[in-house]
Amino acid sequence: MGREEAEIDRLPVDLLAYIFGFIISFTDLAQASSVCRKWKEGVKQSLAQRNSMSFAGWKMDDDSTTRLVRLAYNLKELDISRSRWGCQITDNGLYQISLANCIGNLTSISLWGMARITDRGVVQLISRATSLQHLNIGGTFVTDESLLAIADSCPHLKVS
Repeated sequence: MGREEAEIDRLPVDLLAYIFGFIISFTDLAQASSVCRKWKEGVKQSLAQRNSMSFAGWKMDDDSTTRLVRLAYNLKELDISRSRWGCQITDNGLYQISLANCIGNLTSISLWGMARITDRGVVQLISRATSLQHLNIGGTFVTDESLLAIADSCPHLKVS
């Protein structure tokens, strides 16, 4: 006698993606993606459908953040603000994020309190974020170099 398929295994990937879209914990999403190939694909699709992603409050590094942002093809709002747990993004992370397909579509980025970033990382990110309307760089140590890049690269900027 063959093994009967569990009810959850009968769900199509697009429905799994919809369900996973309600999960905000990146740890939980990582665990869900390790259940099986179908769930991994569902998590990837759920990330691709997200319009907003916030890492505030999460202990994230360059590689983890970059992997998630690269999967979020429809992303419009990105918050990588520092929190007490320490989102530890560096200039290298900003550069890696700047290569993601969604960067040209971002309308909002928050880098609030990111003390480990410099003009080098901000200029790389901002130069590709041409649809940006809202930018929060408060609590950073960027200089006029970043401000000039923002003025040159972000013609739609409303709030900074």
